[in-house]
Parts: sequence; C-alpha cells; structure tokens
Amino acid sequence: MAQGKVRRVFSVELKLQAVERMRAGECVSALARELGVRRKFLYAWKHAVEDGRGFPGSGHAVAVPAGPAAERAGVVRDGAERIRELEALVGRLTVENRFFKGALQSIEELRQARGASSSAASLPRSKR
Repeated sequence: MAQGKVRRVFSVELKLQAVERMRAGECVSALARELGVRRKFLYAWKHAVEDGRGFPGSGHAVAVPAGPAAERAGVVRDGAERIRELEALVGRLTVENRFFKGALQSIEELRQARGASSSAASLPRSKR
C-alpha cells in the first residue's frame, strides 16, 4: 500500500445494505459517491453476496447469509415491505405519467391553435 494511504474498513452491515440498495435499482455511481467507495468494490460485494461467500479484501472469511438465513438476517426484505416499495414506485410513476400526458396535450393544443400540424415539428433549414 502506498505511503500515506489509509485502508478503510466497511462493516458487513454496511456492505449488505449497499448490496440491497443496488438490488433495489439505485444508481451504482451515486451510491459509490455517497459511500466514498469505488464502484468495483460495490460490484465485488454484490457478487460475494450472490455467491454466498465472504467479502473480498476483508482479510478473513465473513459468512454472508444466503437463502432462508438471509431472510432472517434481514438481507432480503420481507415481501410486504417490498410490495409497499413497489406500490409507492408505481404511484410516483403514475403521477409522472399523468404530468407528461398533460404537458403533451397542452403542446398539441398550442400547435393546433397556431395552425401547425399534429405531426412531428420540423425546424427551418439553415442557410449555407
């Protein structure tokens, strides 16, 4: 290790939480910035959990729960919590979808009011 560099140690709990956030679809780059860790380490942690082996670079094997033991350990969220998260996501996406449909409808109405066709708008040709 280079002189002056301090090796940071992350707890197993933090690694498991990071992996769970990755599985939930969070942006890996943003998560890496938030935790102050390189993306490659996040992926290594994820693969370690998926393979049911210890975390790399820990210096010793860490038992990572898998299967039913993982559920008891809180690695896998219980079904009801996951359903609530997904329903909330569906709700947010529905609101966004309605907003964009309304915006598109407003644009179409403006085009019709100006006498423009409802087909794709074209830009005037540039003078060369």
